[in-house]
Amino acid sequence: MKTILITSALFLALGANSQNKSLINAVPSEPVHSFKNVNVSAFKKTNPLLSHKTVNSNGSAWFNQLDFLELIQPSVATFNAMHVFPDSAIVLGYDATGAPVNTWIHKAANYMDPSFMAQQTIITDKFATYTLDSVSVGYLYERNTGLADNTADSLIIQVIAEKTTNNYDLGTFSYQDITYNYLNDKVTMTILKRIAVPLTYADTCSGAIYKQIIVATSGIAPQTNSKKIGTVISFKPGYTYTTTDVLIGDATNTATKNLFMLLSAEQNGDGTDPTYFGTLADYTSDMNMSFILPTDVKYNINANGWNGYFLPTYAYTTPFAYESHDIGYKLTVNITGIKELESNGFALGQNSPNPFNGESSVSYELLNNANSALFTVTDVMGRIVSEKKIDGLKGVHSIKLDGYSAGVYYYSLNVDGKITTKKMIVD
Repeated sequence: MKTILITSALFLALGANSQNKSLINAVPSEPVHSFKNVNVSAFKKTNPLLSHKTVNSNGSAWFNQLDFLELIQPSVATFNAMHVFPDSAIVLGYDATGAPVNTWIHKAANYMDPSFMAQQTIITDKFATYTLDSVSVGYLYERNTGLADNTADSLIIQVIAEKTTNNYDLGTFSYQDITYNYLNDKVTMTILKRIAVPLTYADTCSGAIYKQIIVATSGIAPQTNSKKIGTVISFKPGYTYTTTDVLIGDATNTATKNLFMLLSAEQNGDGTDPTYFGTLADYTSDMNMSFILPTDVKYNINANGWNGYFLPTYAYTTPFAYESHDIGYKLTVNITGIKELESNGFALGQNSPNPFNGESSVSYELLNNANSALFTVTDVMGRIVSEKKIDGLKGVHSIKLDGYSAGVYYYSLNVDGKITTKKMIVD
């Protein structure tokens, strides 16, 4: 099957990627593995308490589309396991007639719009600057290669940046595209960080009880104005495989290769289309969306205009079990001081990360327009290292910090003669 698909892809390579995307009214007959009620309860216990947001505030919180759904419609979503495998050659399992079913989903992804997520209390609008601390992935992992096989498989996590030029309105929902190049099997977005997580025997899931992987994502620059952030998930097996290998066994066919499945959910639990909570063509409203890379897009032979793009799961008009993936983000907000803002008419935040090596950034807020605003960096001896005029318009702004040698520095904000100063450390 792999050979046929690759040949077809090369034959159609001369055709340009189309942006005339259309809804898809059919999905492959891939087996869906639903979770028992006990698994849903286990999922809820692993996530933070759900609460309504009030105003932007300092702190950390987990952001997850499944948490949001659980808040607005408790115990409605149906949880399922979605198979992720890099190639279409391997046999996923067998249907009721005994015919083999090949893998169909090769990568999973989502975009997260933090200002729209209701199950947290730290971000309420587009002005908060946040740092990404960690990413979580809910999964099922089974090792079928035997105890003698010590080769580690890997979960590949790519954190991707917001790209507003990829905003798209499909007519029933608006979202932000994730682009893909089938020739080199790569996501063609800005990759903020790539993490390879080894999967060993300790990561296996017994009795179909799912687990969560949580990985730190240090080193990513703070995201200003509550930018969207995304993640692409893929599975990299540590073994070789052929078209006769089986991922999911039954009484007749024994599973022979390791299997990775991502936890996902059907939003309304009844096979109906998911609810879109944003406003069409309003890209400041809800932009939370999960995606898949199916076989036809992977090989550039999709007939619905999706070649070169991940396919949002909302695009399926037939019942689709994998509408929202369990991919979460732990964000930290360190906003400027409210008392300082009220007393001075402006406030200066602490740079993040701090200490840093390479790049950092600092935010400041002006209560009103200023006649002059000056940002100065000095060393411990009081010598000016850098000085520049900055934006004096009312609102929240961000300043990039880089190019400093290791040491201790002080940065100051001078607004119409009033000055405030903070310390930063460069490793």
